[in-house]
Amino acid sequence: MLNSRHLFGIPPSLQSAYKFNTTVYVPLIVCNHYYVTSKSKDTCIILDSNITGILHYTKSDNSTEQFKFNISGYADGSCQQTQYINISFNSSVGLTNSSLIIYFKRRNDSFQISNFTLTVNFEQKLNATEPRYIYLMDEHAELDVSTSIDEAYKCSEVILSFRGGSTINLHNTRLIAYAHFNTTEFPGNQEYDICQLDVRTSDLVPIVVGICLAALVVIVLIAYLVGRARAKRQGYASV
Repeated sequence: MLNSRHLFGIPPSLQSAYKFNTTVYVPLIVCNHYYVTSKSKDTCIILDSNITGILHYTKSDNSTEQFKFNISGYADGSCQQTQYINISFNSSVGLTNSSLIIYFKRRNDSFQISNFTLTVNFEQKLNATEPRYIYLMDEHAELDVSTSIDEAYKCSEVILSFRGGSTINLHNTRLIAYAHFNTTEFPGNQEYDICQLDVRTSDLVPIVVGICLAALVVIVLIAYLVGRARAKRQGYASV
């Protein structure tokens, strides 16, 4: 927060009669845009996502603790044959000098996530049995993040599952690897491959709308028939 006084246009002799207290708030910008560049300054990986996690760890009394945390930091990585992005971060819940690494592999004309690890350093207040721990990818993790080289991957939620039940959640994700961009941003004409989760959700919308319209037609028809039957009974009664 910055406090400043600006008395522009007021003579110095009269400035003491005026009191200004202008408060300027400097916003704290959460970093959710990550990229990796090569030695030639080409961008090979871009990841836009709000990243959260649920972590399980063992305390010194052998009890298991779980807590949620956010990931916001800076990224580096590699643009070599096996590309990866390394996001380094700290967390106010008690994690310091920690990192999330996501590895990619190229297969023909497509790329996909091949592996991921989470390395955390627990602060003493968390009372963890091991101050440093490496979480490895669950062998049953679903690696459905895959698309062609020319397209970027887009999904409302991507879940990275680790052994022991810990997870990393990537929300509102846009991702591309093995790219050759001369900018660190997605091009305006970038094409996207939408994940199956969002495709199923978008398919449900017209189905739900159709069911609602059909139900409305049935209700109107029933109301019409009931009204017509009542009108007939009233006609007979008047005769």
